[in-house]
Amino acid sequence: FRFKHSLGSRTVLNMKQPQGLVWALTALCVPSLPSATKLSKPSTWGDDQSSEDPQLVIATPREENTELGAELKTASSEGEDDDDSTADLAEESRTLACISHICGSGFAPKANPQNITGKASDANCCNPTCRLFKCTDGFKTQPLYDNNVGATNKECCDATCSVFGGCEEGTGVPPSKSNAAGTSKAECCEPKCSRHSCIGDWTQDPSKRDVVAASNEECCRKSCTSVHCDRSTGLIPHPDRSTRSGNTTDYCCQKVCKYYSASCPEDMGIMDSKRMQVTKASMTLDAVAECCDAKCSGHTCADGYVLTEGKLNEYVKTVFNGCCEKTCAAHTCSANLSKVTDHDNHTQPSDEACCEKTCALWSCPHGWFSSTNSTKLALTTLSNKTCCEPSCQSYTCSAGKTLKPSAASIPGDAESECCESTQCKDLRENYSPVSASQNCNDFSGVGNTECASKYKVFNTSGVITAVPCIMDNISICTMDDARVVSGCTNI
Repeated sequence: FRFKHSLGSRTVLNMKQPQGLVWALTALCVPSLPSATKLSKPSTWGDDQSSEDPQLVIATPREENTELGAELKTASSEGEDDDDSTADLAEESRTLACISHICGSGFAPKANPQNITGKASDANCCNPTCRLFKCTDGFKTQPLYDNNVGATNKECCDATCSVFGGCEEGTGVPPSKSNAAGTSKAECCEPKCSRHSCIGDWTQDPSKRDVVAASNEECCRKSCTSVHCDRSTGLIPHPDRSTRSGNTTDYCCQKVCKYYSASCPEDMGIMDSKRMQVTKASMTLDAVAECCDAKCSGHTCADGYVLTEGKLNEYVKTVFNGCCEKTCAAHTCSANLSKVTDHDNHTQPSDEACCEKTCALWSCPHGWFSSTNSTKLALTTLSNKTCCEPSCQSYTCSAGKTLKPSAASIPGDAESECCESTQCKDLRENYSPVSASQNCNDFSGVGNTECASKYKVFNTSGVITAVPCIMDNISICTMDDARVVSGCTNI
C-alpha cells in the first residue's frame, strides 16, 4: 500500500509485517503516549494479505502549515512523479525505522518513535523494563512492576524491612520481617523484649533486651525458685539468690564438698566432717584441694616402713599411730650378720627374723686359707669354696706353664696366681744368673759351655725379666732374644 498526506511531504516506511501499519499510525496519531504503556497488537489480519512488503506513506506537517485535516490519496491517483531522489527516500526510511520495530521480551517502545533515528533494534528503539532488572540487597522483586520501564531499585523493586531504619526506641525489625516489603513502622517494627513484662517464675533477661520478641520464653529466664538443688548430689539452695533470675544449678545452687566426691584423686576422699561443708572455691581444681584429704592407701612411708594393713582406708590426718610400721628393711643386723633381702617387708624386725651368718663366721679346715677378701667375707652362702682361699698346690697349669715354687704356701686358684713359664724352672735348675755388673759379652772368651749356662736378669718397674746367654757364630757370647721370659719366681 502507498499513502500520502495531501498537504505535507511524504515519508515511506518499508514494513516486514502488516501489523506495523497499526503501530505506525498509532505512534503518529498519539505521539505523547507514555513509553511504559503497553499497546495491544492484533493477532490476525485479513486473508488478502500481500506477500510483498507493504509501504506506507505518512504525511508529516510542514512547519508553516499546522492544519491536520489531511486527505489521504493513493500515490497513483495523484499522478506525481515517482522518480524522487533515492537519497531522500533512504533518509526518510532511516528516520522512521523505530516506528515499525517490535520490541523484544523485557523491552518497551520508546516515546515518539518518529523522532528516533538509527537502526531498528531493541537498544535503539526500546527501553528496558523491570523484568530484566535484578534487585540488590535490601530490595525485593515485585512481579507487578515487570512491565514498567526502569533499571533501578527505586523503579523496579520494593524496599524490605531489613533496610528500614525508622523503628522507634524499644522496637526493631524481627527476623521474620527482614525480607518482607515495607517502608513504615507499622509494616516493619515490633516491640523488643525491653518492653515485655516477665511474670510468674520468669524474670527479665538483660542479655535479651534488644531481641525483637514478646513472650516469656523469648525474653525472660527462669528465677532460681524454679531450680531444684539436689542435696543427694551435693547441691543446696543459694541463700542469696532464691528470688534472682536464673535457671541453672551453677547459679542458683551452692556446692558442698559432697559434690566433688567423684572428683577426688585416687587414694583421696572426703571426711564425714566435711561432706556438707560449702566450698569457697569457684574452680573444680581448687574445690578438690579444699575438700579432699589423703588416705593411708596413698601415703608414702619412710624407708624401712610399710603401710599397716587395716588402716588403708583411714585418713592420714586422723589415723592413730600413723599409717606405717617398721620392717626388716629398717633393722640393723649385728656384726658378721647380713640382712636377708627377702625379709625386708617382714614386720616386728630382729636379728633372728631379719639376718643370717656370713663367711666371716666360717672356719676354714686344713688345706684352705682364711680369706681376707671383704667381698668374700660378706657372702652368706657358706662353704669352703665360697668362704676360704685354696692353695696353688691343687691347681693344674696349662701347657707351657708349671706351678710356682712352694705352691702349697701360695693361696690361689688361678693361673696368674699359681703358674709360671716352664722356662723359669729350667733357668733356676740349669742356669745361673750373671752378676748385676756383668753382661753375656763378658763370657765371650771362656768357651761356649760357660756362655750357654748364664742368663741376665732385668727389673723393670717391678717386672722381672730373664734373658739366656748364647754363643753366636763368631764366638761372641750375647743375649738370646728368642728366649726372653718374664714373671719367674726366685731367679
